[in-house]
Amino acid sequence: MRHVADRRFNIVAAASVVLGCGLAACSRPTVPAGNTPAVRYDATGRLRELAFDTTHNGRNNATGFMDGTQVQKIEVDEDEDGTIDRWEFYGARGRLERVGLSQQHNGVIDTMAFYEEGGEIERIEVSTRGDQVRNRIEFYQSNSLARVEEDTNGDGRMDKWETYAADHSAASDSSPPIVSAAFDDSFRGTPNRRFIYRPDGTVLRAEVDPDGDGRFVEATGAPGQ
Repeated sequence: MRHVADRRFNIVAAASVVLGCGLAACSRPTVPAGNTPAVRYDATGRLRELAFDTTHNGRNNATGFMDGTQVQKIEVDEDEDGTIDRWEFYGARGRLERVGLSQQHNGVIDTMAFYEEGGEIERIEVSTRGDQVRNRIEFYQSNSLARVEEDTNGDGRMDKWETYAADHSAASDSSPPIVSAAFDDSFRGTPNRRFIYRPDGTVLRAEVDPDGDGRFVEATGAPGQ
């Protein structure tokens, strides 16, 4: 999911086209009768909404919510089915802070990606059951997946932890190699078993932590999940 922001839209440039000579001096764009206006201003003349076409097919499918030339939020109907499925939230100086997605295409955010000051992705929170409760958190380093925490049984507590190879190339489209996966089968809030993986993805060994003190020892018997 690390490509959540790949399709971000340059609404600031679009606003500059509309406002060109400056907000106070520019005249309102002419909108043909019967068409939906591409822009909306408030009573003071500040730009508040800017609709635009991300697919270049002549139909506006995105709306930027503005404070003058400062973008605050963008809503996008990416598949143009009439329902918003992408939300971009911006902070000071137009910095992208987070992106929400509706993986179910039902107009409800079930995935939220958060970004660091420099624009790199920090984490992605996901509701895998579509109930708006984000039960999976992916943590990233240098735009590459580093670790995952997940509540697999829906009891509100994390019970699965995965770590991934830190040297995986962020430019690669393939998933980073998994290093370990730990599980809490005892409902104690900490893992009681763990699998360590080889670089090719096969299990190197299985481990257990019977006392819950964080000290794992190799399990007896053949490894399996």
